[in-house]
Amino acid sequence: MSNFPIVATVLSMILGLSVTRLLLGALTVFRIRRAAAPDWVALVWAVMLFVTQLDFWWAVNSLPQVKGTFSFLEFLLLVLLALSLFVSAALMLPSRSEDEQHGLRIYFEQDGRYALLSLSAYLFLGMIVNIVLFKASPLALWGALDVVMIVLPVCAFLAKSRKAYSLITLIYVPITVIDTAVSLAN
Repeated sequence: MSNFPIVATVLSMILGLSVTRLLLGALTVFRIRRAAAPDWVALVWAVMLFVTQLDFWWAVNSLPQVKGTFSFLEFLLLVLLALSLFVSAALMLPSRSEDEQHGLRIYFEQDGRYALLSLSAYLFLGMIVNIVLFKASPLALWGALDVVMIVLPVCAFLAKSRKAYSLITLIYVPITVIDTAVSLAN
């Protein structure tokens, strides 16, 4: 008997909270736009995170075709994936106007950029899930894309200059679009 309904329910609950958190952050940025300037870098990362959340949620639907039942450890690994997206969403954008008194750019540089580490953790765990659970070859195109996508957010987190992390952000966007298109095509 398949335990997919339990897996899908728990993952969907966490992903639903994650998407909600990110959307509430976007609404906070909108509400305080006159008092605190928005920042395109943080907003682009938020959009990329949203695309990643939706891509993962869509992938959850294909789990029963790939694997019939899941062990508790496999379930925990999938839950860790969803939790890492939640942490990213919770950190990416401010949840209260008090968090963004000096503008979204300052918020992102001080706190929001930590979301990038959690995003990299999600991508790293996702790579492990693809290799271990689904027996995908890491030498395929998706493996190369995943490595680049894991490294870029870490580089953006570590970058000291606005110019450097802005450039990394611009590089990350088309790679995410390609990765999402490839995953949806499969």
